[in-house]
Amino acid sequence: MSSYLDAISTEFKRSPWNAFVVIVFTLARLLVGWDWFKAGWDKLTVEHWLSDGKFNSGGLLKGMVSSVQHSHGMDPLHLDNLLIWFTNHIFLNLGGFLDFLVILFEIVIGLFVFFGFGFIASMVAALFLNFLYATAGAANNFGYMVTDIVYLYLPTYGNLIGIDGYLRFRRGGNLLSVRGVSRKSKNSGSDSNFKTTGGSGTPSKM
Repeated sequence: MSSYLDAISTEFKRSPWNAFVVIVFTLARLLVGWDWFKAGWDKLTVEHWLSDGKFNSGGLLKGMVSSVQHSHGMDPLHLDNLLIWFTNHIFLNLGGFLDFLVILFEIVIGLFVFFGFGFIASMVAALFLNFLYATAGAANNFGYMVTDIVYLYLPTYGNLIGIDGYLRFRRGGNLLSVRGVSRKSKNSGSDSNFKTTGGSGTPSKM
């Protein structure tokens, strides 16, 4: 673990700007993860979604269908109709099981994001749920959606200080690049033109 922390320290010394972005992204990740976890936990323990005998997520789904049906604009791939079909024929028929899935996904996403594990998959799931919530009329999800997209574009800055970052270090990969040059080749001088890259695999301007 100490060598992992040393590697992070080396990355920070190499680029103070990268250090700043990593710290900001990490703090934001902790807040976002906690918020997801708390949302699911409150539905379980405070709002009692699993024991009140109601289909709590049904109202959100019906609101989403109504919002999509009354929307205007081009939809060449018929994605609106596909979403409505899935909602009416699958989601609305799940009843209380869907309430359980919502709670489960929110808690799991929260834990995974907080600890920086399975970060990209967690952000994809979070973006999908935030999209559904926003479509159902939850306007406060816009900021979360923007955050999800930023994290998906620069995932290694968000999970450098986390389980994914540690696993990347153990595999010998560059800490700030999914497809970066390994530390072994970099240290041996085999790639003297190496540049730190962002999550997209392109040279970073940071």
